Amino acid sequence: MTKYTNVGFKFLSVSFLGVCLIAGMTGCENFRLLSRDLKTVDENSYRVGGLITNADAQSVKVRVGVVEWDRKANRIRSVDRLDHLAGGGFAFLVRNPMNQYVFASADLNNNGQWDLGEPAWAYTNQEGQLAPVPLSKENPVVHLRGALSTATRLPDALIEDGYRWLEGRKVEDALTKLGICFVMGEVVTLDDPRFKTERGPDGLWTPASLAMKQGFGIYFLEKYDPVRIPVLFIHGAGGTPQDWRTAMEKLDRKTYQPWFYFYPSGMRLSSLSETLNEGIKLLHNRYPFKRLHVVAHSMGGLIARDFISKNVIHDGCSYIDTFISVSSPFNGHEAAGMGVQWAPSVVPSWHDMEVGSEFLRSLFKDPLKGKVNHHLFYSHKAKHSPVMPSENDGAVSLASQLRREAQEDAASVQGYYEDHVSILKATHALRRAAEILDEASPKK
Repeated sequence: MTKYTNVGFKFLSVSFLGVCLIAGMTGCENFRLLSRDLKTVDENSYRVGGLITNADAQSVKVRVGVVEWDRKANRIRSVDRLDHLAGGGFAFLVRNPMNQYVFASADLNNNGQWDLGEPAWAYTNQEGQLAPVPLSKENPVVHLRGALSTATRLPDALIEDGYRWLEGRKVEDALTKLGICFVMGEVVTLDDPRFKTERGPDGLWTPASLAMKQGFGIYFLEKYDPVRIPVLFIHGAGGTPQDWRTAMEKLDRKTYQPWFYFYPSGMRLSSLSETLNEGIKLLHNRYPFKRLHVVAHSMGGLIARDFISKNVIHDGCSYIDTFISVSSPFNGHEAAGMGVQWAPSVVPSWHDMEVGSEFLRSLFKDPLKGKVNHHLFYSHKAKHSPVMPSENDGAVSLASQLRREAQEDAASVQGYYEDHVSILKATHALRRAAEILDEASPKK
């Protein structure tokens, strides 16, 4: 079976899984790609992540690196480096938890290395001494936070050992290349090559590879404007920000500024919502916006619901008051369970999308009603499906969209005779969404 590039993957690829299962999924190229991608993560199961708080304040490129460095033997065993994108967020996958040192610097003269006097940062222990990050089997993920300073001096021994490690190689050829940039506020266009329609399926079937090759995060269509209200758009499984193109054409850009969360949709949903929450909180620290609206499609609605719960209920933030979900499978998807049970490799997000999963059971643990107005849009233009109930929108069952807890926690529930994809362009649905946003926005 050839690799799928069908547009159906853009919106809810798990629904297409049923066809793959019935046809004999072991021949699917996508599963081979997924298996290799998951192996990369399994073999490099430790993660060092963090934030350079003043990265955006620098006028030049900021580089962040993790170095496996045996200081006693004066030997470097591996190096990974990111040439930083907007926001200052980073993560590295590493195989060995021992002797991992993390550094960052601003390359003022653009010569590709740190020079004395250039702003820098290095991870240090509680005593202020240079130290490896505290990774272990019991603590496989470490989150760091630091700021560049001209007072920081990187060790001479590190630089000397680095030259020996290279042995004449180019730095780019010697890197491990398992670093991930998390973007917070990069200004882009919808036509950016990173958002091409094929990037959506890549994010589903090879989530780690997509994250490492191009990064992911929260993108702006223009520079932040304190006068206009940000609206955060979240695509569904296998999607990209381009799914919202029609909505962008209808959005009142004098009142609102669109933001997008572009993410590898094969990742675990709780991790994606947690990353989004941290990114939004950091953006709020940078731009103290008073209000943020959230609009999400399909599986993006689950990520949005979990993110909003973390942001509003657990963290006590008060700037989100309106959430519009569009055709979201709040009770999971029937095909995801089939994939978990029968697929040769399982997309991580399918574990969360499986009906009855732990993620879904906890999704409505914290009611939003009275704090955030959730407007639930559902679609019900049915198509025959071998893996879904007869009442569906071509990709998601009506029962899943209308989960009882979701309805009870919603400010409004409104249905549209559209399919899972067409609702994103439906005039009546877009008009109602605009009315909801306007009703929730302060009048000038």
